[in-house]
Amino acid sequence: MSRPTIVFVFSREGTDTSTRYGGFARRLVKSGNFPEADVKTVALENLIYHVSYDKTSVIDARTGFDLGDAQFVYLKSWSGLADEAVALAHYLFAKGVPFADMLAHGRGSSKLVTLFKQWAAGNRIPQTLYCHNQEIIFETRAIDLLGERFIMKDVYGTKGQNNYLVTFDEAKQILEEEKNKDVNYLFQTYIPNDGDYRVGVYGGVPKFILKRISDQSSHLNNISMGGRGELLAAEAAPKRLLSLAKRAASASELQFAGVDIIQNKHTKKWYILEVNQGSQIVTGAYASVNSTLFNDGLRLLLRQNMKRRRSKPRKIIGRRAIAILPELNIESVVAKIDTGAYSSTLHAVNIHVEKKGAAEELVFDIIPGEFIQTKSSKTETHRVRDFYTQKVRSSNGHIQVRYTIKTKISLDNIRFMASITLSDRSAMGYPLLIGRKLLRSRFIVNVELNEQNEIDWKY
Repeated sequence: MSRPTIVFVFSREGTDTSTRYGGFARRLVKSGNFPEADVKTVALENLIYHVSYDKTSVIDARTGFDLGDAQFVYLKSWSGLADEAVALAHYLFAKGVPFADMLAHGRGSSKLVTLFKQWAAGNRIPQTLYCHNQEIIFETRAIDLLGERFIMKDVYGTKGQNNYLVTFDEAKQILEEEKNKDVNYLFQTYIPNDGDYRVGVYGGVPKFILKRISDQSSHLNNISMGGRGELLAAEAAPKRLLSLAKRAASASELQFAGVDIIQNKHTKKWYILEVNQGSQIVTGAYASVNSTLFNDGLRLLLRQNMKRRRSKPRKIIGRRAIAILPELNIESVVAKIDTGAYSSTLHAVNIHVEKKGAAEELVFDIIPGEFIQTKSSKTETHRVRDFYTQKVRSSNGHIQVRYTIKTKISLDNIRFMASITLSDRSAMGYPLLIGRKLLRSRFIVNVELNEQNEIDWKY
């Protein structure tokens, strides 16, 4: 049996004897009662952050060790490199690696943190490389992953400033010319495009949609850098665009956000570029329209919060209930009521995505059984286009891709639309789990409630 690995993280690289670097772990081991484990000490400034939709890693350039393979990580200090620590914490959390302290799992303010949040939520982002010690990116030739020409942009940049489309040699030259400037760059795969979109998500709803198109003299679509803007009505915008913008804002924990999204003109795949905290609302292009739509979102959020404060749950239910999902032809399904779970999950099998033309369809089977009855009493295959994916971390630390749909549900004679995640629950006692998001403002749960005139629950 291999020994676990414990990693100690400091801001800057030091000596093996310094208590601000390698000497810290040495003294802990020497003091006795230290866990039986391999010990590594790494510096945030030497970590290579590689984030993409398909493969993500945070590797110590000195040893080649991926911190996602550790059994425990202690972020001892991150002075001056807070966003690097926050990005690392989001990576570890998504990988299921225990770490301390949770204070590091904060918000952050850089593009690097945004990218890791979007990756953890299952959103597609451009392949990106970052290292605070920027020379390491070139010394290790990690930059070769991005192709002959790639994007080089300030990790804290705004309005297209310090944003370049470069070759390897051009990037090296820029770093040399700016070596005395306090600028750190991240490097991304260039996405060939016919423009990008800035979507204003206000009150959690995509409202302001601006298509931005380059003037052909630059790779940048930013209006502040010479691009032109075309205002789109929400009903005329691609549904996939609006869905992605909403998910991106939610992943960054923003109710008011400016989400930049781009589509590869060859593959037609969508990518989240950036998520900003409601930028250029009263000063950017179409400011008057943008401000009005922002106010609409503000009023919507205010009404929702006021309604939530006034609303009282209308019914009391026990820890099990019978639900009906008419759009899925489910006439009855036994549901477990679990206030410890946030979302709701329905048992389904053969869950996969199929291409149908330019659109994607989520395909899944509902199998009738002892606790779930369908109209046909046979296995039914369903296809839906209104769905989204997300990455979730199970209790054992494994990352899984889950699919969520919106469908009508009737629970104890209360009918409403609900977001329900699909998963194979064949090993679970009940085919439907109802979480607190669905219960909120609708039901009070009394675990001692005596269910009368119900089926034999068979504990």
